Amino acid sequence: MSIILGIVMLAGSAMAAEIPAGPVVLTVAGNIARVNRPAYDADRDMFFRHHKRTFANAFVFDRTMLESLGVKTIHVKWAGPEVISGPRLVDVLAAAGCREKTVDTLALDGFRFKADTEALEWIVATRADGRALGIGDRGPLWLVTEKDVGLGPWALFFIECG
Repeated sequence: MSIILGIVMLAGSAMAAEIPAGPVVLTVAGNIARVNRPAYDADRDMFFRHHKRTFANAFVFDRTMLESLGVKTIHVKWAGPEVISGPRLVDVLAAAGCREKTVDTLALDGFRFKADTEALEWIVATRADGRALGIGDRGPLWLVTEKDVGLGPWALFFIECG
């Protein structure tokens, strides 16, 4: 009996999603296979309520979780940071169990942007010139591509799949 219980417990823990240890910087919601936070709650999720975004399930990341997915570094030439790094968007989506090829993103200021993961290789930038991106410094995250650094939104905090 204890062997069966041990197998059931092991299977359950393998399915459990990682919980952020630090402040959440990104929420992925919608048609996803992995969940590590409760559904939208109007009393708790005031910022999502402000942006009129609700969700039944979500996967949240802190900066460490994002960077553990692998860091891609790109070099850009423009008036701003020259070295931008973070995980690839497709890796972030895969970690949340999102299989969509086009996702809807939302920035802190309400700017919405549809990102096509097949057309461009997007980076969810967590750092610029080695420093963590902060609020007011294109952070907490910046969706960027080497091909056109100014195309994606900065101050990214929410991605909806499907």
